[in-house]
Amino acid sequence: MEVEQEPVAAIVKTKEECLWKAKLAQEANRFEDMARYMRRVAECGEPMTKDEDNMMAAAYKHLLDTKRSSRRTLVTVEQKDGIASWEAAAARQYRERVDDELRALCTEVLAVVDEWLTSDRSNASDPATGVFYWKLCADYNRYVAEVIDDPGDRAAVVARSRAAYERADQIGRTALRPVDPVRLGLMLNYSVFLYQVCQQRRQGLDVAKHAFDEAVAQIDTIDDLMYDDSTLILRLIRDNLNIWIQENGGESYAAAVATAAAVVAGTDDPQQQQQQPQQALSTLPVADDRMAVTAIAASTVMLSLSPPNVESQNDDLDRQTLRDNVN
Repeated sequence: MEVEQEPVAAIVKTKEECLWKAKLAQEANRFEDMARYMRRVAECGEPMTKDEDNMMAAAYKHLLDTKRSSRRTLVTVEQKDGIASWEAAAARQYRERVDDELRALCTEVLAVVDEWLTSDRSNASDPATGVFYWKLCADYNRYVAEVIDDPGDRAAVVARSRAAYERADQIGRTALRPVDPVRLGLMLNYSVFLYQVCQQRRQGLDVAKHAFDEAVAQIDTIDDLMYDDSTLILRLIRDNLNIWIQENGGESYAAAVATAAAVVAGTDDPQQQQQQPQQALSTLPVADDRMAVTAIAASTVMLSLSPPNVESQNDDLDRQTLRDNVN
């Protein structure tokens, strides 16, 4: 199937055919084609299922990851010590080209998201779907902000991202349980947005800590279907908290997660909590199912603060690989 050469008149118009071709493109690792077909699915006007929402997010996420990875590499070359002026100029021009492609991709996603947010479907949707779309709006505005140099333009995009995160948070707090993976994914990204983009470190840390504590307090109530997803995101939030606390004066990690430690470890002994802080989440399993982890990567569009060039020691798509791919 030569998707790229397909004439406009022959483009499939039914949702079922577009969805089937999107799945076929996914199987062939043709994510640009997959994204285009999933956009057509979204534009059909029919309500999309959660699986279809996740497929759309996954397609664009793969494309985004590639461009962001390319950009990081080019920035590294551009800022390398001892590089010749003409080499730096060439790297900068190439990086600017990637920036344009990244902005175009985000604009395409935001157009799909805006169509949903301004339609009647948004009012009739379940809360998790509302959080999903508002979070996509926030995330992709944040990605645009990463490649904007003009302070005024960047401030406007950051403001849109913040408003979307706050709207998603408002829906999530009133309609979703603290252990819901959709809500946890939102809080993970929202906290990173505050900490990294807005440089509001205390607020970002507080958002992550509050979400972590609330979820761990209800760890025994997680449904089997969402257990792996929720605990995986909890580990990512915990890891960010650990890094952030160390970055802000080396405050005791044990003190930061004492409440969560008591719940998970089943002990009320503060001394024991302080002695074994890292054991607090030792009972939370890392999701080892490839499909479950891939779904989380797509639906939460996660960011982390790990160094960008850390290599995973596991060929499987584990937590570390997720970090490397999305940071």
